[in-house]
Amino acid sequence: MAAFRKPYRLIKHTGDLGMVVRGNDLKDLFSQAARAFFDIILDVEGIAPVLERKISVQAPDREALLVAWLGELLYLFETKRLVFSKFLIKDLKEQSLSVQAWGEPFNTDKHKVKEIFKAVTYHQLRIWEDKGVWRARIIFDL
Repeated sequence: MAAFRKPYRLIKHTGDLGMVVRGNDLKDLFSQAARAFFDIILDVEGIAPVLERKISVQAPDREALLVAWLGELLYLFETKRLVFSKFLIKDLKEQSLSVQAWGEPFNTDKHKVKEIFKAVTYHQLRIWEDKGVWRARIIFDL
């Protein structure tokens, strides 16, 4: 497996943590946002893609869909103790997202937590395209 080239950068925000993530298109952006999300929480390279899960979310617009997507991953981590490292966006529309995700159960002996989020926020949320590259800014409540 090739080393994870980080398609995101962390941004400082008072009392919170944010990231700007990039993708080649919207599907890639949503996939990279999910990988970055788990890479910030723990090392995404340490997550084996042994468990497969279908994940679907809906929201009123593209930005809200990104919050719902990352919020669902946070929910699965907090309640089902699942972590993911591989994502295949099956369908992405303005108000819905369907993903095939691979990961494994969270294991405290294997996965060292770096950061814990309380929530994915709408604060300063933005998705934009510039010169063929899609970007999103997301702020997490710590």
